Amino acid sequence: MKTRKRIIAIILCGLFVFPLFASTRSDGNMQVERPGTPVYSELDAYIAREMKRQRIPGLALAIVQKDRILYLKGYGKADSSGRPVTVETPFGLGSIGKSITAMAVLQLAEAGKIDLDAPIQRYIPTKYNGAAFITVRQLLNQTSGFTQISTFSNTLSSVNGQKEDAIENNALSYAEKFLKHAKQTEHPYRYSNANYVLLGYIVQQVSGQSYGDYVKEHIFSPLSMNNSFVTLDEASEHGLATPYRRIFGYNVPYDGPYVYIPGDAPAGYLYTSAEDMSHFLIAQMNGGRYEDHTVLSSEGIRLMQTEPVPGTYAMGWMTGRINGMPVIGQPGGSIGFQAQTYIVPEQQLGVIVFANVLDAIDSTLFKSHIITSTHIASGVINMLNDQPTGGSFLSISQKYWLVNGLIFLLSAWLLYTTARTAKRCLGPLSSDNSGYYKLSIQVISKIVLNFAGLFIILTLSMTQVVPVWHIATIYQPDVISWLKIMIVLMALKGSLEMIRLVRAI
Repeated sequence: MKTRKRIIAIILCGLFVFPLFASTRSDGNMQVERPGTPVYSELDAYIAREMKRQRIPGLALAIVQKDRILYLKGYGKADSSGRPVTVETPFGLGSIGKSITAMAVLQLAEAGKIDLDAPIQRYIPTKYNGAAFITVRQLLNQTSGFTQISTFSNTLSSVNGQKEDAIENNALSYAEKFLKHAKQTEHPYRYSNANYVLLGYIVQQVSGQSYGDYVKEHIFSPLSMNNSFVTLDEASEHGLATPYRRIFGYNVPYDGPYVYIPGDAPAGYLYTSAEDMSHFLIAQMNGGRYEDHTVLSSEGIRLMQTEPVPGTYAMGWMTGRINGMPVIGQPGGSIGFQAQTYIVPEQQLGVIVFANVLDAIDSTLFKSHIITSTHIASGVINMLNDQPTGGSFLSISQKYWLVNGLIFLLSAWLLYTTARTAKRCLGPLSSDNSGYYKLSIQVISKIVLNFAGLFIILTLSMTQVVPVWHIATIYQPDVISWLKIMIVLMALKGSLEMIRLVRAI
């Protein structure tokens, strides 16, 4: 009963303030609320508390129900100048952008230009056998057999430049990598950016437009997503929030090349605001319709949100549960940006949370898709349903106390053992030859072990044998830099052991 009353109260608040949009929009931070409404006051306090716990510079929140915006607000700072986050501030959308790509494909399918069950060789010019039996639907449902870890080398190699053919080059590279040796068999669900890069390329091939132009004309424009962009340059010109990484727990702005990867745009490099994303969520809950525009049929929306097998992947969306309630959602993450969107179908309730900081430690251990914004969005839904927010998870400060504490202990131990080795190496040697013979075998094994780490690190850093190493270097540079220093120190320790062995001989 309390839950029902709370939802009804939210709807009434939304209806009450709907005529006030024009007056509240003037400062760029539209808040669809009645001042002093308890649920929103509690919500603001919760967001403020979590931003402090998780050291989030800026955050944007949107709550919608059916065809109305209930709450829309920006919090914190968009950049180091102190510019406030507003509901119009663009953020990186991350993998939530896959739902936009899926909508584009389904629009073309409803127009009769794409057959979802046709092999992708009909739309992709490739001679590889795999294209003959992998369908468009399999790409949408991520059941093509492609893997995510194999996409990292493409991510690294396609970072430079913003060429018009970046998506085509990346898609054809994936085609060669995955379709060359593909076998005709049913594949389980495996998440991979490659699926949606290929779908973005299919959109280009079928529509005759670039992926970006198609999305702007057929999705952004009819949904009045006026602060949504398909390139970093466009987003930056319109006030993109500064992305931050955490270095040993401290937020540091990131301005490196990996903030935008044009070849991966259909899989997760689009930019939008909380206000714009609220329009997209309304279309998702209102049969494809926002105000007077329809971007997809109600059947197409249902298809987007339906997994072929429970617990797998729909078309840009995944299902889950929050306190037992079925939800549809998708996390999004790119360097310096994180987001989470949820739809509660039985309540026709939607939530989107954006934040402008992300590193690997934001992820939950063994569940990398559960990030800080996931917990916050879940907390918002719990509050709207008169449930505990579930905020018992570790804060960023607590995580970094653990990480930095472990780093300190390991560093101290390695410094101590290196100093002890130096003392033994440069000091007088034992005259016990038999005792030393046994020791020399130990020294040889120590030398090998101490230099093995340096060899491994050099191999990983100078090649792409293990691309995930380079991804870790981008997302968690503090820990990787510390690891490199420790490896060099171990090599120094091995050198001292070599000197000791030579002196003995």
